[in-house]
Formats: sequence, C-alpha cells, structure tokens
Amino acid sequence: MKKICNVISLLAIVLLSSCQTKTGETEVGKPVKVADYLWEITVDDYCDTIPNCLINRVGTEFGCSSVRNGNYYGRNLDFFISETTEFIIHVPAKDGRHASIGVGRLENATDSVIEKGLDKKQLDMLPWGMFDGINDAGLFCNMNVTPYADGGDNPGTNPGKPDLYGPFLVRALLDNCGSVDEAIEYINNHNFIGKDFGGFNLHFMIGDPEKNVVVEIINNQPVIKEQYIMTNFYVNMDHMTPGADGVERYDILKANYAEGGESMQGMYNLMKRVRFSQAYDIDMKPFWKSEFHEGGRFAWDAPLDSILAAPGVQTQIANFKHYKETGKYEPEWKLWFTTHTSTYDIKERKLWITIRENYDKHYEFSLN
Repeated sequence: MKKICNVISLLAIVLLSSCQTKTGETEVGKPVKVADYLWEITVDDYCDTIPNCLINRVGTEFGCSSVRNGNYYGRNLDFFISETTEFIIHVPAKDGRHASIGVGRLENATDSVIEKGLDKKQLDMLPWGMFDGINDAGLFCNMNVTPYADGGDNPGTNPGKPDLYGPFLVRALLDNCGSVDEAIEYINNHNFIGKDFGGFNLHFMIGDPEKNVVVEIINNQPVIKEQYIMTNFYVNMDHMTPGADGVERYDILKANYAEGGESMQGMYNLMKRVRFSQAYDIDMKPFWKSEFHEGGRFAWDAPLDSILAAPGVQTQIANFKHYKETGKYEPEWKLWFTTHTSTYDIKERKLWITIRENYDKHYEFSLN
C-alpha cells in the first residue's frame, strides 16, 4: 500500500530552521486533554512568516476526502494507524490576522508525550500543522494529497514573488484571507513551490459562505474550478492517471451528496460513508481497488482479480482484520484509517469532530 512520510516532520524542520519564537508577548496556551487522542489548545503568539527556505524532497502522502454542500463542509483525514493525537487549534484575531479554529497534528505527539510536556517550539509549530479549519469570516479550507505523477517539479509558479509552500497554505489562508476571491489573489501573488517541497502533490478545497473552489497546480500554474467534492486525484484534469487514489470514495460522495446538505448530522453521516477502514473490506461493492497500488503497479482501473491476488494486498487485508479483532498492530504494517472526521457549520463557525472512526461519539467546538 502507500508509503507515508509525515508532512508535519516537514513543518517542524522548516519552522525551526527559519523562524525564532517571539518573546515578551502572550505565552502559548497549555494543551488541554479532551479525550484519548484529542487535545485542545489556543495559540496566539507564533511565527507568522511563511518559511522561505527549500529543503530536500519530503513526501506528503495521506488520504483525504472533503465535500461541501450548502452550509456544511466535511473532511476526513486518512493516515496510518499510530498513537499520534489530533489537536483542536484555536488562533485568536490579532493585528489584522483572522481568528480561526481547525484540526492539526504534531509528529509523534502522543497522549503520553503531551502529558509529560511539549516544549514551546513544538507548540509554536502547531498552527502550521493545520489540515482543515475555518476562520471568523467563514473562509474554510483543507489540503488533500494527489499522486506525485500528476504534478510538476520546477521552481514554482511565480519565481521572484514570495514563496508559498503547499503544506503551509491552510494556515496562511486562514490567517490572511476573508473570502475565496482573496484566497485566490493571495495564491496568485506568491510563488507556489513544486513537489520538491510537497507542494504540487497537494490540492486544496477553499470555500466561503457564497463560493467553493478546488485549487490545483497543473503545468506550473494554479488551476481553479468550482467544485464541491475532492479526494485524491486531480479534478481539473480531463483524465485520471494510473496513480489516482480515492476514486471509489469520490463516487460514494457524489452518489450521496444531497445527504451532506441537510444538517450537521447529514454531513457527518456522509463523511462516515467514506471512512478509510472500508478499504480493507473485500465485501465492499465496489471494492476500493484504487487504494491498493504499489509503485504504480496497480491502476485505478486495473482488473479486480489482479489486485486481490497480490500478496501485499492480501497481507494488508489480513493485518487490518487482526487489528480490528484485537486492537493490536505493528507500525511497520502501515495500516490506514480515518484519524479524524471534521464537520463544519459554515454560518455558525462550529466544528464537530470524531476521532479514529469512533462514530458513536463526536466532540463539538466553536470559533466563538
């Protein structure tokens, strides 16, 4: 299955090397445990300068599903099973910065590690580790992965303008933009860096109360399309590449799209339909074959028999069955599930979150 290199490790390296924490201002808030694998924190004082250095290529492979219908917006973050927690991150308004709330991660920040205490530099990284969120103007956004084969590898979209790295875009937009149009202008006024920094293998859903788009970098230029569903292949291409992921998830979201516009509960139910653990269920119809490709060997349209016959696929399915029955796993198995499901009420700036596919319980938060 997919190999993963955590994007938050990238964030950590760049922020620590390019930005020093300010002193003499508001102290970083203390993390508060909400539940196992879920913490809440307010971060007021952090480096708000987009990092300006390029480091060696780091992959950003994780699976995601996102959808917007009317007043409701949902996203799943699919990642390998680990003890890493999720953070609800509050950022207050300050000096022209928008207030925001969203969900992020910090590499290797387990419950036990956090309970022992994170240092200030680790906490300062958290705002930049945002995977999805909404601000006080109702602008919301998230990033999803696309296959490397679909993207470019070049100096950027606008050499000479301030650099903008894909993994930092969610934070930058939530801080600086109040609408989709402002977000597009922001992107166009920066040099979006390519896949050597994990940029061109990301695409972004960006919305506000009136508008919704997907932004992708194709042929070294931002391509923007009014679009309401996004998984892990480029929606702005007229074809799908052999590495396209999330084809089945996209089809499920499209077939049940109306459900997501009914209420927060409706969007919550829609996102539950595409929880990633279903990829290991051989009785799923259709079986999620686009999630099982190794080095391009399998394509999204490959014959099902050839995929199911592969030893690696059989091992993944067996390992996940073991995990489901016993709760035990080995990190090297690289099993995947949905680490969090976020559902947002755009008008009310509210967030529901479920952790680790426990859909019997969700936690509610508000920007206010």
